[in-house]
Amino acid sequence: MSSMSSEKTQKTTHGIGISYLFQFMPKYAGLIVTSMFFLILATVASSLQPVWLKKIIDQIAGGTTLQGLSALLITYFGLKAFEALFEFIRDVSFAPAEMGIWRSISERLFSHMISLPVSYHNEQRVGGTSRKVSRGGRAVSFILDFLISNILPTIFSIIFVTVVLFRLYAPIYAVITFLTVAAYTAFTLYATDKRQKYRLAANEADDEVSAIEVDSIGNIDTIKYFNNEPFQLQRYLPVINKRYNLSVASNNLFALISGVQGIILLVGMGTILYLGILQNLRGELTIGDLVLLTTYVTQLASPVAVLGFIYRQIKDGLADLDGMAKIMAEEVTIKEPEHPVHIEDPKGAVEFSNVSFKYATGRQVLKNVSLSVKPGEKVAFVGPSGVGKSTIVKLMFRLYEVTDGAILIDGVPLADISKESRRDIFAIVPQEPVLFNATISENIRFGKPDATDAEVEAAAKLANAHNFIAALEKKYETTVGERGVKLSGGEKQRVAIARAIIKDPRILIFDEATSALDSHSEEIIQESLQRVSKGRTTIAIAHRLSTIADSDVIYVLKDGKIAEQGTHNLLLAKGGIYSEMWRIQAEQREAEEVLEALPED
Repeated sequence: MSSMSSEKTQKTTHGIGISYLFQFMPKYAGLIVTSMFFLILATVASSLQPVWLKKIIDQIAGGTTLQGLSALLITYFGLKAFEALFEFIRDVSFAPAEMGIWRSISERLFSHMISLPVSYHNEQRVGGTSRKVSRGGRAVSFILDFLISNILPTIFSIIFVTVVLFRLYAPIYAVITFLTVAAYTAFTLYATDKRQKYRLAANEADDEVSAIEVDSIGNIDTIKYFNNEPFQLQRYLPVINKRYNLSVASNNLFALISGVQGIILLVGMGTILYLGILQNLRGELTIGDLVLLTTYVTQLASPVAVLGFIYRQIKDGLADLDGMAKIMAEEVTIKEPEHPVHIEDPKGAVEFSNVSFKYATGRQVLKNVSLSVKPGEKVAFVGPSGVGKSTIVKLMFRLYEVTDGAILIDGVPLADISKESRRDIFAIVPQEPVLFNATISENIRFGKPDATDAEVEAAAKLANAHNFIAALEKKYETTVGERGVKLSGGEKQRVAIARAIIKDPRILIFDEATSALDSHSEEIIQESLQRVSKGRTTIAIAHRLSTIADSDVIYVLKDGKIAEQGTHNLLLAKGGIYSEMWRIQAEQREAEEVLEALPED
């Protein structure tokens, strides 16, 4: 990520609060209003109960009969029943809103993440990103749940009780209640904000821990090959120690904050009880009044104490949500055209017009490259590593944008073509095919989601994959494992070819599709590639020159430019770069053949 992008992200998400969630609420406004309405009714019913309890106790103290208490008892227990009913309706109304908001955030986040350019994802650590997303998802649910179940009911209860105390008793009771809650709230806000820096730092450490864990599991073969478990553990220990120290510091502050909050409540609520007892002993308050005050003190003390805990947890949740919000604040730098061009009947012509490209690091890869590929033509790009062969593929799929110049498909600038047209026109068989942890049929069908079983099988046959698939116990319903680990390199490659060919693309690209395979697998794959290439524009990125010798045009890249171009025979006759590369590879092939011919011990 560029520094400019980072600054923008930080600015966008600085001081993130609950208001960040408001943007996802309009769709569920009706449910939220209904929940708030019944939340208020439940709070009123709960706060009125001590008033009727006071009347009941005063009546009993006055010597009334059970019949005389019947109306008061019915009202008192009726308020309790209504409180339970209103809370039930509140929760039932809010549950779909809460889950709906979570769903909306998840949908937007996932859509945004897969829309971000490859350059962004290349700079991220998968484990850290995954942890940010999971923490953010939990935080959304936690914040919304406690907002409607605890925070708002407690706030309404404080307001209602303060008004009741002011109406029924001397103003001192309402003043003490207000001052206690105000002092409690002010301290909680101040102390919790001070603690946040530890929480945010602990989150960053947690991301580092997750990144190393995922990286290690994903590269477990390499760790085992080098017997380097101790080295990896040494990388891991400092990070978990950092997380441990920050978490302990955060929890210690948490305990200190809780202690001070308890003292504030003890002083405030204890003062109210003390004054109530004094007035009762002087005959100024009845037993019922004392019970009412005691009930209100108990009713307020517990939720207010919990409110402090919940506020701290919500601040932690907002810190967790901050990481996810920063991802959603990242700019999609490669945008789809405002007025996309849809190519109805693509022919497959490709033109590079003075194309230059350099990465964000400043490394210039391509310099004023111009070439033209006719429909149905088979061309190849060769050259040493790092000359820009694979970059050409990335530019054609708009994983990156050209720095200068333009790429045109059938005369239309690539940047103006609709995503749907690009999806129909292009298909690729990469050097390292990565399969989803799904069935073989699902992986092939990824190239054409609405493909029938017959189309899947036909594509597999064309890719020389059907026979090995048919030999499997579950055939096309065989799960291939993470990144296709249950299949061999050649089998994965053939599934990738089937996935590409099922689209029936006009332009088929092979990015060193056989470079990592043995000779036998390469021969099978080459046969598959020749079969699927017929009638299409084919662009091959090649390391092994023998695989592209039949190309119509071969482009030799050097220093980001086209150094040579022509057919295989023409380039050999020139005696230039291509000829030298062919000579070296021919000697290597001869050496390999000699070794293979030697008798085994």
